[in-house]
Order: sequence, then C-alpha cells, then structure tokens
Amino acid sequence: MTDKKESMDPFRSETISEIKSSDDNQLSSYQQLMTRLEQFKNLSISTTESKKQVWLKFLSVWGEVLSISASDSPSCYTECRSILATMIESIDFYTIRKDSLIARETFFWCINQLNQTHIKNYLLLTKDEQESEENKLYYKHVTYILLFGAQAESFFTFESTQDQQHIEEYRELLTLFINRIDKRMPEHASTVIEKDYNIGTINELILNFIWNLSDRTVLIPMLLKCDLAKRAIGWLAQASMLSGKSRRSLISIIHNIARHDDGADELNKYDAVIIIKRYENSKIETSDSRILLISMALALVSTPEQLKRDKKGMNSVFNQLLQLIIDATKADRYRSDGFHVSEPLCILVKMFVVEERSLDYILYHAETEPSSDISSTIDLFVTIFIDFSHALKSTDRLEQFTLIAVLNILWSISFQYNYQQELIKNEKFLDKLRIFIENNDLENMIEQYKPRSMEGIHQATQGILHNLNLNDNEITGNNNISKYQNFSINALPVNTIKELNSKPWIMISYCHDNNEFCSEIYDLLSTCKDDFSIWIDRTHCQGAGDLWESIANGMEQSNVILCLLSEQYFQSKSCRQEFIYAVDSLKRTIVPVLIGNFDPKGWLGIRMTGMKYIRFRDIDQLEKNKKTELLNTIRLSVSSSKTTTQQNAVPSQHHSVPLVVNDVATSNFSSQPLLDDDKSNGNDVNAWFLSHRISPKICKLFNFETREEMFDYAQLLIKDREKQMNIYAKIYAQRNHGNEMPPHEFLRFANALEKQLNDNTLSTTSSVLDSSKSTRSTTCTIS
Repeated sequence: MTDKKESMDPFRSETISEIKSSDDNQLSSYQQLMTRLEQFKNLSISTTESKKQVWLKFLSVWGEVLSISASDSPSCYTECRSILATMIESIDFYTIRKDSLIARETFFWCINQLNQTHIKNYLLLTKDEQESEENKLYYKHVTYILLFGAQAESFFTFESTQDQQHIEEYRELLTLFINRIDKRMPEHASTVIEKDYNIGTINELILNFIWNLSDRTVLIPMLLKCDLAKRAIGWLAQASMLSGKSRRSLISIIHNIARHDDGADELNKYDAVIIIKRYENSKIETSDSRILLISMALALVSTPEQLKRDKKGMNSVFNQLLQLIIDATKADRYRSDGFHVSEPLCILVKMFVVEERSLDYILYHAETEPSSDISSTIDLFVTIFIDFSHALKSTDRLEQFTLIAVLNILWSISFQYNYQQELIKNEKFLDKLRIFIENNDLENMIEQYKPRSMEGIHQATQGILHNLNLNDNEITGNNNISKYQNFSINALPVNTIKELNSKPWIMISYCHDNNEFCSEIYDLLSTCKDDFSIWIDRTHCQGAGDLWESIANGMEQSNVILCLLSEQYFQSKSCRQEFIYAVDSLKRTIVPVLIGNFDPKGWLGIRMTGMKYIRFRDIDQLEKNKKTELLNTIRLSVSSSKTTTQQNAVPSQHHSVPLVVNDVATSNFSSQPLLDDDKSNGNDVNAWFLSHRISPKICKLFNFETREEMFDYAQLLIKDREKQMNIYAKIYAQRNHGNEMPPHEFLRFANALEKQLNDNTLSTTSSVLDSSKSTRSTTCTIS
C-alpha cells in the first residue's frame, strides 16, 4: 500500500502543477483580453476607413471574449459589455454598416457567435432561468449581437451562391429562433392574455433579425424549410393580444414570405387570407404604411378571383402604392417608409395581370402628391426603367429584380392601344430598348428569382417592341433580312417538304409550368399523325432576337392553335401576347383546353366569348371521353379552316411559351365580306396591310384611305419600282429619325400590291384602271 501511495504522490504533484500552470496561463490570457479591451475606450477616430478597421478589430477581440463561457471569465464579459455602447458611437456604426463588405463581415460574425453552443444554450433557457446572475452576463451581449446582425442584414444582399450556401449552415440556429418565438407567444402563457402582451426584448430582436433576413427573397426557400410560414401565420393570428412593439415585425415577415411564389403557396396552406383579413379588420394598425403593408400582403397571397371580389378600399391602396413609388424614386437607395421601390412595383405587376382596370385607375385616376396623369405616370415608370437599366451589368439582385418588375409594368402598358403613343414618343425609352436589343450581356445576368406574374427581361423587352409594332430591325436601324427570311426550303429534306405541303399543322400554345400536361396532350395528338402534323418547342430557347418573329411565323402559318389554358397561362404576359395576336389580329381558329378547374377571366375571358372549349379536370388521368372530344374538335377545326398553304414557308419555333409551328399560310381576307369601293375605308386598308404582314410603319408611310388610292399608286409602282422605293426611302428616314427603310419591307409591300392588282383584274393597263373609277365592281375585295 505504501509503495502505491509513494508511486501516486509524484503523479498527483505533477498534475496539480500543470493545473496551476494552466490556470495561470488562463488568467494571463484573460488579463490580456482585458488589456486589449481597454484600448477601445475613449478612441478618437476621424476617417471612415479607420473606423471600419477599428470595428473589425473590435469584433475580433469581442469574438475571443464570447468564445469563453461567461462563468469562466465574468470580468471579460462585464468589461466588454461596458464598451459596446460607446463603441457604436465612436466608430459611427450606423454609417459604416452601409459598406457591403462591413455588412457582410458583421452579419456572419454575429450569426457565428449566436451559433456557439453556450449561447444557444442560453437562448434555450426559460425566462426564470435567464435571471440567474451568471446568465444575466449573456443578456446584453446577445441583444447587441442580434441588433448588429439585423442592421447588417439591411445592407447585405446575399448575391453569391457561396453566401447563400453559407447561411444554409445555420438552419438549426434559425429553427431554434423560430421555436423560441413560438414558445413566447400568448397561447403558451401561464395566464390568460387579452392584449398588450410583451414577448421580451431578445425575442423582439430575434423577430427583427428574421424580418430582415426574409427581406432577401432568395433566402425564402431556406426559411420555409425552417417552418417559418406556418409559425408566422400562427403568430399573426395572436397579434391582437400582443403589444405594438412585439407584433411590429409579424406582418412584414409574412409580406416578405409572400413575395416568393413558394412562400405564398405555403402560407395559403394555413389560411393566410383569412388570418390576414382578420388582422386587417381588427383595426389595431392605424398608420397608413402599416395598413398598406397588410393590403400588399393580402394581394400577394390572394388569387385573382379573391382580389376582384375584394374591391373595398382598393382605390385607396392604388393611391398609396403609386405615392410610395413616387416618394421612393426621390429618396436615398430608392426606399421610402421602409419600402424599396421594387415592392410596390411587384404588387402592381400582379394587379395589372389580374384586372386591366387596375392599370386604367393608376394611369387615369390615382390621387397623389404632386398630382399625376397618364403622361407623368408613364414617364415615372420609364424613368425607373432608365435608372435601373445599368443592372444588366451589375450583380445586385435587388436592382435586377427592380428592372424586371418595371419592364413588366411597361409591357402591361404597351398592351393598351390608348397608351402606346406615350411610350413611342419617349425617345429615351426607345433608345434604352435599342441598347437592350443590341446588348449581348443579357445572357450573363445572374440567376434571378421572379414571381409567376413576371416574365424575364428578354421576353418583356421583345413583348414591348411587338406591342408597339417596332421590330428589331426598325428600332436598331438594321436593314439586314432576318435568318428566317433567308431560309430556303431547299435546305429541308425531301420527305420534310412533302410533309409540309401535304398535311395541315397544329400549333400548341401553353405555359411551361404545365409542361407535364402538355406532354400528355402531345402524345394524344401524335396518335393522329396521318391527319395533321404537330410542332412544339420544348427548348424554351432564350435567344431574345428571334422570340416574337418566331411567334408570328408559327401562328401565321398554322391551321389551328391549340391553347392549353390555366392560371399560369392567364398570368403569363407571353401567353397573353400570343393569344391576343392569334385571336385579335390573325383571327385564327382556336381550340381552347381548360386545365383542371381554371375558369377564363379578364383579358382571356373576354376573347373566349363564344368559343367551344374542352375541359380536363383530372390532369393526372385524362378522361377517355374528353380525349375523343378533343381529337374530333381538332379534326373538325382543321377541315373547316380557311387557310391556304404557302409553299415556301418554314416551320419556326419560339420560346418561353412552347408552340407548335407549321407551314400553312396566313388567313386570306377573301374569306371576309367583299369590299365595295364606295364603302372601303382606312380600316379595310389597314386590315389588308396586316393580312400581308407588312410593317405598320410602311402602312403609315403611304396612309391610303381607300382601295382606289392603293390601285392608283400600284400603276406608278409597276412603271418604276426603283424610283418609288428611292422616293419613299427618303420620306421614311425623315419620319423615323434618320433610320433607313428596310428594303425587304418595301419589296413585300410592292409584291403584295401588284399581286392584288392582278387578282382583282381591275385593269392590265393604266387607262383601264382609270376608267374603272366610274364603273368599279361592287364585288372587288382587298384580300
């Protein structure tokens, strides 16, 4: 036994010595920390750069303090806490946080500290447990970390994929935050709560932290994984029992979640519309900005039908939205009353899709200060577009989203004939569009989230040009004939040519969100390949230069257009533009297919009046009788189609909204009632130009009023086509800011007019044509 004791004594003595040495080193380390903390007292810092450097050095020392448990070195915690308030002032934190690098470093420093085990353990404590002396040391540190983190978030955009992946590493911490808030809500209180319940400072700061984090739409999918949507709706349902400070961030968080389509869908799983309306009706929010925020959140989670039914107070909301946009364009960072200009723009984009009268109200009747009218409001949107056009070459997601939103608004405006001239006469606007068309950097834009109600920059730019009757060549002054016009049918295989000339073509128009349903329809139609041919673009190509030319070629050459109609189709401006062109301009035969329980409304419902449609309610298992009905309807539509085959047309494709493209000629105006000379007018002449796909600028160049004027001019054209072309090329340039008249456009017009003259057999010589003025036939038609 003695030997054992003797053998153990040296061991014990060595261990005690090591412990003492370790303690001494630890004390020395703590003392060094204290000394370093002392250096940050009473600092006199003059330049902004030096303030940034001091702040980053302080974060490093503060981080060392927080790496130690408060029970191990309470003095360090106390000393550091005493410096925090003065540090904020000396380094002017609320100014230097605007630097994106400082914001990023600060944010990740804060969330990293909060993720330390002993700090997470503190956050898991009950309210009573946090009151112990040891745990009180954490309180001030945690509150400041949450404050600094939330402030830094406001200036940190999470642009890079690396940053987005990095924040994913903290999902467990964010879930802890959300669970903590949930447990502090009135429903978990030990006593009955009626109103003014306070959830505590740390919890209010956590909510602010989540609020600012959710303001980055790119992070919403990650926050949904933390169950934020369900919890936030549950919190809002208890808002009437909370104090103003405790409930302040709740509707903002829900609004931020709803800006993402996935977020809106998730919120609606938990009766978001009902709960938000209940919150609105409680009248506990009295400020205009808070009331507007509730309305904006409602608009984002509501269906078009819900929005149209809920018209109460919408005019007031529109007034506030437009006023907010006006104020934001004049403010620093395009923010006013806590809103970035993109937020009200996003709401307007959706509202303009849902109800066209919303656009009319904004442009005609909105009440703002200063007062606005059609010209000033359109100019406002154009100004925002120009101000954010540089976003093409930036990496700022918010700027690019703003550009996308305002372009979609301008696209909505361009659909309305009454407003088109306001856009056309704005030369700065057209100049920017020209730059966009010529810009090859569009493909290099960062991957950007956009809601279903918006289309991308490619589609929006091309859509505006199409609506304004300005094609790429006209706006850029490029007279080169497009690749489609240079394409020779001789380049096609012999079998393909035979097929093009022998069978009618069906085009399928659908939104790519309904891709699976479209595949089933395509497979169904393919069983009838002996009856007709099908063209469908599965690539959703992004080549903006070809988009609307491809759409036009496909539609003009099709016998029948099969439209697969859904809520997504209705909300897509590309689909809208496509449908309107097919129905209003080309008078094409349309076979509408309704997907699920979708009911046409708005711009779509108006144009479908009188159309026979087929509805597939079960999109997972297509009903057999509906399949048969669809095939019979298509066969009947094809057989009754009045179109004629163009031998030299080539099937083309468009993107964004996949199409079936064919090789059948445009509709012939001879199928319309015959025109009498005495009755023909400018509208008939315009219809003739449209039927021959002649540029509106060429139509305006000649400005024919009657058929007779056209045939008189045809004689001059036959005599000397080159002379006429030179004369009108000069007039064209004068009217179009020096741009040259595209030769192929004039040649298309000349060929069509000469053919028209021959087809109507009015005369083979000028003398006979002149005599026909007094004896003209009443059966002549402009075809």
